Amino acid sequence: MLPESRLYSFIDQKDGFTLHFLEGQRLIHDLALIHSNRGGGFNYFRDAILSIQLMIAYLKPGEGLGVYIDSDEPYFRLKVEMAEIGQMRTLLIPEDFNQFPKSITGRCRVVKTLPNEAHPYTSIIDLNKVNFHEVVNKILKESYQFNSKIFLSDESDQSIMLMKLPAININNIQTDYQFTVTEYWKKIESHVHELFGKHTSDYTEIQTHFEKIGLLYLGSREIKFKCHCSRERMVHGLKTLIRSAGIDHVFGEDENEIETKCDYCKTSYLILKSEFTN
Repeated sequence: MLPESRLYSFIDQKDGFTLHFLEGQRLIHDLALIHSNRGGGFNYFRDAILSIQLMIAYLKPGEGLGVYIDSDEPYFRLKVEMAEIGQMRTLLIPEDFNQFPKSITGRCRVVKTLPNEAHPYTSIIDLNKVNFHEVVNKILKESYQFNSKIFLSDESDQSIMLMKLPAININNIQTDYQFTVTEYWKKIESHVHELFGKHTSDYTEIQTHFEKIGLLYLGSREIKFKCHCSRERMVHGLKTLIRSAGIDHVFGEDENEIETKCDYCKTSYLILKSEFTN
């Protein structure tokens, strides 16, 4: 059994970069069991999750983030919702989506929830034939104003995000911020690909691998799929629909029960008509 996926954070104090490494093998395995997408569709789904999920590194305690991609060409809808504590849920529709789009035309909505704030921060990003692998980098640049870049492994369900720090000294250590993000990636690329090639989920091995090139380990957190759906929530949702559309519209005149299914975790719930007529 694979251990829970984990997001590791490091800092290069000399060159002025943070590095976040997502070991996502268990997460992708669990999502593959839940979702019916196969072939190119699941490969796209996998790459999207390994990219977007890295953004949890920028959440502060109590914060949450939703990334919603509404693509018109090709047509699909991707939702990824995550919390700072490491829980996430996601869906891709249509469920039989089987393409791996080279570019996307549509828009992306980024919603950040803050503790004790009634209204979340929302930003809209237009996507006009944007290369799929650049969507998250575009979010980081336009919504967060971060000088960041994400790289995915072709060998394992793992990914990495680099962010260039502002040009200041850290802990009175002499800094050298001459590298761009691309140049810094080229500097460490072979070392990262060596780790990708190991397919390892071992906590100590991953931490030590980056410490060997002078990075300081900052910490890590588990990343796992978690859906908070319940039968009670499904019943509450149907009550709202019945109030607006009528019970016969929801159940039909001759139906005494319906089966509802959570879009995120695919759990089915049997709901009785009598629950709304007593």
